[in-house]
Amino acid sequence: MLLIFLKYLVSPLKMKLKLASLSSRFNCKIHVKAQIEYDDISKLNFGKNVFIGANTVIYCTNEDSQHKNGSEIIIGEGTYIGEMNNIRAAGGSIKIGKKCLISQHVSIIGSNHSTDKGQYIMDQPWDITRLGVTIHDDVWIGCGAKILPGVTIGTGAVIAAGAVVVKDIEAYTFNGGIPAKFIKMRV
Repeated sequence: MLLIFLKYLVSPLKMKLKLASLSSRFNCKIHVKAQIEYDDISKLNFGKNVFIGANTVIYCTNEDSQHKNGSEIIIGEGTYIGEMNNIRAAGGSIKIGKKCLISQHVSIIGSNHSTDKGQYIMDQPWDITRLGVTIHDDVWIGCGAKILPGVTIGTGAVIAAGAVVVKDIEAYTFNGGIPAKFIKMRV
């Protein structure tokens, strides 16, 4: 019984120390309730003054043996990542530029499984035709938006709340809907 109690006491403490270490290493602020998982710390790079909010999950692991070094997360200086976001680079890279705003409940997904018939989807390797996400500087991603693998979002673009981005987004444009479409230019 004591071992079970110690496990529940030590695990949160280890996570808090890990987050404090990352905050110090990158000179940024990571909320104590965020969760950051990685295989190799050299594949994480957070710019100075990045903020990562409570209950945000950042996942940078290399589960797929075909892409052992494919996962990488780079977050540019001064970028704000709000609460309850899901940023997963398993098998792909995610690059977020400087001074971006990422609201709440946003998912940014760097890879997807292949879906060939005759084999369980969960046993298939990553779909290498669409890997990674690149978000350039000064991008605002609204609450609940989904950014799917293979997408590049241009500098200064705005993604509306609830949008699902499945293709590249031009710089300085407003985009929204499912799938996300051009709405107007940013002036």
